[in-house]
Amino acid sequence: MDRPNVLLIVADQWRGDCLGSLGRHPVLTPHLDQLADEGLRFGQAWADAPICMAQRVTLLTGQVAARFGCPGNWGAGKGPAIDRRATLPALLRDQCGYQTRAVGKMHFEPARARHGFDHVCLHPNDYVNWLEGTPWAGTYRGHGLGGNEVAPVVAAHPEPFTHTHWIVDQALDFCQQREPDVPFFMQMIFEAPHAPFDPPAEVLRLYDHIAIPDPVQGGWTVQRPSAMEAGRISGKLDRLDPAWVREARRHYYAQCTHIDHQLGRLFGELNKRGWWQDTLVIFTADHGECLGDHGLFHKSNFLNASARVPLIVKPPRGLPNQRLECSEAVMTADLMPTILATCGATTTAPVDGRNLLPALEGQTVGDGRLCGECGPYAFATDGAHKLCWYRHGGVAQLFDVRQDPDDLHDLAAARPTVVEALTAQLAAWFTRHGRPHVQDGALVVEAPVDLDPLVLRRRNHAACRGPLRHGAGY
Repeated sequence: MDRPNVLLIVADQWRGDCLGSLGRHPVLTPHLDQLADEGLRFGQAWADAPICMAQRVTLLTGQVAARFGCPGNWGAGKGPAIDRRATLPALLRDQCGYQTRAVGKMHFEPARARHGFDHVCLHPNDYVNWLEGTPWAGTYRGHGLGGNEVAPVVAAHPEPFTHTHWIVDQALDFCQQREPDVPFFMQMIFEAPHAPFDPPAEVLRLYDHIAIPDPVQGGWTVQRPSAMEAGRISGKLDRLDPAWVREARRHYYAQCTHIDHQLGRLFGELNKRGWWQDTLVIFTADHGECLGDHGLFHKSNFLNASARVPLIVKPPRGLPNQRLECSEAVMTADLMPTILATCGATTTAPVDGRNLLPALEGQTVGDGRLCGECGPYAFATDGAHKLCWYRHGGVAQLFDVRQDPDDLHDLAAARPTVVEALTAQLAAWFTRHGRPHVQDGALVVEAPVDLDPLVLRRRNHAACRGPLRHGAGY
């Protein structure tokens, strides 16, 4: 085969530090650890807009959310944001003859948009409709928790009926159904380990005797930025008992393990069919999960737990791979140009990402300078330091990216010149993309968010309840 197959695997809300081989969390991920040993792991991979739908557009276009103007959900990818002739699957199909398939949580708008894929097998719609024809009809989120509720629960059905198992089944079916004489591009997106934290009971039991570490807590949390504190209050995170937080972490780890073990089925199938060596395999996530760190859950901010993602690139046969780890700052937008370069396709559309293939040979792929925005949050990094900017109140935090992986120590007061340089970098980036958060070269500051608990507790954005039936989607 002249062109390699491409398997792009995306987990939803998987932290960048949650791989067993890293030793930072007691999470069991044997197949992903092996994948990292066969490829290159990027230790500083960033989501420029750490939220679901925006990052899915970035995966398809190689553009950062600031360029297409929607660093959030519900609106990302709608209208002119996606040129369906210039998406990653469309370019591979039209220029190189690839058969393209999307499986899992695409989270597109509209939901059944194909955006250049030959076929989309969609979660939750197709999965829930399939489940309706089994003895476990109605049990997707049958425990009653919704997609942003963080109380620990277990799946309401046995493991073979979970959405993680189903997504891998669809990928296995594609291996049987694909046209054998053309290369394939398959994008898989799991719903897990996104909340609700509901692993199957049999996987959760693997962690029965594992000590679960407490979340980390930075000294700066005595006075969190107002937007962050407002989300904490409205989401009732300030009421969570530490024991339940630890249990939620246990369930999150079990969800990661469940994905890893199911990927073992797919990796084994590719190997059995003789395709593994000729397949570019990429594993990443759309964003992370705070998981109780600093008193927070969910994502959207630019703390490492939220904005750093795992990124493993296993090259196909014929491409050099001279090292196991790259510490340079890279981002989700880099995946599209990397895949295009590997497969021999090009695009004339604007692309913000860079080809990461030179990193396989030990070369540098950039200067480490990245920026991003998501709702009221923004960040800039030079690869050594990270500025977290909160426009409500004009709060700036500074963290040492290399020495402080948990964002424990805010260095803004101690290193004002670094803050100044990164602030200028962020302002220039906002200006370049025509964002409204800069005026006359200076970052726009808005009033702090009102922290009236009576108002905040009544508008909890996380109280979206289950279950969903009959493929109603999100």
